[in-house]
Amino acid sequence: MHLTHLTINPIDYNRRIINQASTAVKDSIRVLVICLGRKGETKYQTTSFGSVRRIISPFPKGGPLKFIHFNLRLFLLLLPERTDILHAHDLWVLPAAALLAICKRKHLIYDAHEYYAGLEVFNRHPVRGRLWMMVEKLLIRYVTVMFTVSEPLARKYRERYPNIRDCGVIRNLPVWEMPSKEKAAPFPRPFTNMLVYHGYLQPGRGLVNLIHAVAQLEDTGLVIIGSGELLEYLVMLIDQLNLRAKVLIKNYIDMEMLISTSAQADIGVVLFEKTSVNYSYALPNKFFEYIMAGLPVLTSDIDTLKGYVQKYDLGRTVDPSDPDLIAKTIREMTGNPGALQRWRSNAYTAARELNWDLEAEKMRKIYEKLAY
Repeated sequence: MHLTHLTINPIDYNRRIINQASTAVKDSIRVLVICLGRKGETKYQTTSFGSVRRIISPFPKGGPLKFIHFNLRLFLLLLPERTDILHAHDLWVLPAAALLAICKRKHLIYDAHEYYAGLEVFNRHPVRGRLWMMVEKLLIRYVTVMFTVSEPLARKYRERYPNIRDCGVIRNLPVWEMPSKEKAAPFPRPFTNMLVYHGYLQPGRGLVNLIHAVAQLEDTGLVIIGSGELLEYLVMLIDQLNLRAKVLIKNYIDMEMLISTSAQADIGVVLFEKTSVNYSYALPNKFFEYIMAGLPVLTSDIDTLKGYVQKYDLGRTVDPSDPDLIAKTIREMTGNPGALQRWRSNAYTAARELNWDLEAEKMRKIYEKLAY
């Protein structure tokens, strides 16, 4: 069987796609991943999770032309190639994927990493949002199997598309690993207590409020690992608040090093704000990666995160819109060594359940179902 994963994002840090592709390879499925490439990158590559083909976009800054160009190239590239299952990651490649599924009469998996009708960016660009929602509504009928990252988002999709054939949940869980000093990148500790955030630097993720909270804490620093549209603003804010010694921003590190590097912190932070439906039901990779790293967590008080924090007793939840309350909660957490140790121990225990090795069985059943 031939499986083709399609994404308009780079593959380097996409744990979800790599995990899914790796599972298929282990089951002797031939895997091709077609993804976005950066200028100067190798277009063809053989990896442990299959073959990778990168499409270099002449429109790196984004916009409509980027999506049109990528989908056109995707369609022309795959039309003559053999594939049995097309696995579309996100709405942005659904046009090419659906057209290929129709022309080649093949199965189409729609892996919705987010609830696109509730995207934060569409709050700022409503016309763009309406156009993409028309595309999704038109093409959803050609989807064989659909799944997303959390049960609340799956319910939203079932409500939006009551005639959808199937909509399940595949969570963003990391492969089981024990943190190791040998696999860790250097992690600065200029203060007694250190927080870590890793991932995209985008509006709605509580980063501005987190930095304002850290400014109130004398013995606590923050390491941010990642990049994104907020990078320049966050650097400016750090300078304005004279926090260069307390808030350090590091670029992305290799995915294989991420969990071990994060494990050197004291608390992992996920403060998605309730600025959109999508963020209100978020269940991001970083949350489970902090758990795998054995970290106590400070998360938003949204239901998807709160349920896990309470079930496994992993840390605290807080209103992400209130910097003063965030600072107070961090102070309470770091001031209680006994609780920190309990949360850390509980995180290691929870990681035994919340890992890709178990979640992968859901993917196997989907592939088995579509193979016949």
